[in-house]
Amino acid sequence: MVRTINFHQRAGMIVLALFVPAALVLSQEQVDQKTSFYDVQISKDQLFSYKNLKFTGDYTSFESASGFVLVGKTDAGNTVAVVVGAGNATIDAPEAHQEKIKTVFGMLPVKMSFKSIYIRMSPKEYAETLGKVELAKAADDDAFNKAKEIYDLKFLGSYHAGPKAMLPPYKTRVMEFDTDAFGWIYNEEGYWLKLRKVSPYASIYPANFVNPKQK
Repeated sequence: MVRTINFHQRAGMIVLALFVPAALVLSQEQVDQKTSFYDVQISKDQLFSYKNLKFTGDYTSFESASGFVLVGKTDAGNTVAVVVGAGNATIDAPEAHQEKIKTVFGMLPVKMSFKSIYIRMSPKEYAETLGKVELAKAADDDAFNKAKEIYDLKFLGSYHAGPKAMLPPYKTRVMEFDTDAFGWIYNEEGYWLKLRKVSPYASIYPANFVNPKQK
């Protein structure tokens, strides 16, 4: 017996054949975009001393001749660095916000000395930058306790899901400076720019201000 298929049945089969692969693709995209959360390993074994630590970002750079760095590891790589050591930082700004920087900080570029820095970045960028700095294992309880205190204070301020870490996108770095002149400065460079002085509070950029160097 030969079964015939009418036009409407044939059209339905074609639509179903097209729909199933599309659904599979959507499902795979959802899997690929799933956010992962990571435990951060913070221990005395991850405390190191350094010499000549330097970093240059889009508008922010810093250097420190010597000190300690506590590294926060995850299964995906290093994403936290707490620098305990004196140094100097420079912060510039896109032309549209240079006057506001002058108003808030009294200068442009902003030049400041710091006592410590809390840093978050992607493991890939960490490996390309701070990961290339020569470090030596260090046993210094005072430095570790100070770094751990800063970590506990700052971790919940960015890229976290409760006690677990979210990984910042590549080329997005959070740097919080404990400065002599301005107190804590929150600085984030990525697709968007954020710059805030904590006390007294002042914010330089409007929400979702696109970084001209990354758009």
